[in-house]
Amino acid sequence: MHQIKKFSIITICRNEAAAIRATCDSVCAQSFGDYEWIVIDGGSTDGTLKILDDYEDNIKCLLSESDQGIYDAMNKGLRCSQGEHVIFMNAGDYFAGVDVLARVNDMPEADLIVGNMVLKEKNELCEAPGQLPEGYLLRSMLPHQATFFKRSVFESFGLFDTSFRIAGDYEMYARLVESAKVSYSYIPVKISVFTGGGISSDRKQRCLRKRENHRVRKKYFKKYRYSWKCWRQEIRGLLRSGS
Repeated sequence: MHQIKKFSIITICRNEAAAIRATCDSVCAQSFGDYEWIVIDGGSTDGTLKILDDYEDNIKCLLSESDQGIYDAMNKGLRCSQGEHVIFMNAGDYFAGVDVLARVNDMPEADLIVGNMVLKEKNELCEAPGQLPEGYLLRSMLPHQATFFKRSVFESFGLFDTSFRIAGDYEMYARLVESAKVSYSYIPVKISVFTGGGISSDRKQRCLRKRENHRVRKKYFKKYRYSWKCWRQEIRGLLRSGS
């Protein structure tokens, strides 16, 4: 009988030859071996797949094909994985130490286990809150690179919403925390190093990010729906559609 692994590590990549090796090395270096590693590649043409060949003995599943965006790729990873807890460690980002999984394994169980993340560019530690106060996600975001999701939350409340291009992870956190009221546990552990980049940090995508964040907030936060900020965004949307 196949034994379910404690952790599933899912890596999303596309044309990341310059950055993927750091991610791979950090996964393979983990001292806690009860994990599976899933790699979802968007059809790389730059040598990424050749680098991944060096790690084939450690990769449970490597899928390389075109997709409909990052959240479609993340959902593919979820469908391929079987671990009790899931973390997304995408190309370029990496575990902050070789003992991360071992330390998380010793922590109390929760639907969302969230630790700290280091912003490499600024050498800045981003600490998650000890508890999630009401409306926290209206003001701040939780890092998926430092979050272990219990598999059952995806089975109970669904996968990532692929209608979002940028804010799909924000929508997922809002769905789980504000609507489903899942359990949350903060752990004082450096989970990952975030190297930056990606569509959500692209200045050219700022307007799209604002529109998608507005969709999420309007759906999940009653307080926001009756705020001036909400109505201002609605008016801007009407003006755009009429132009």
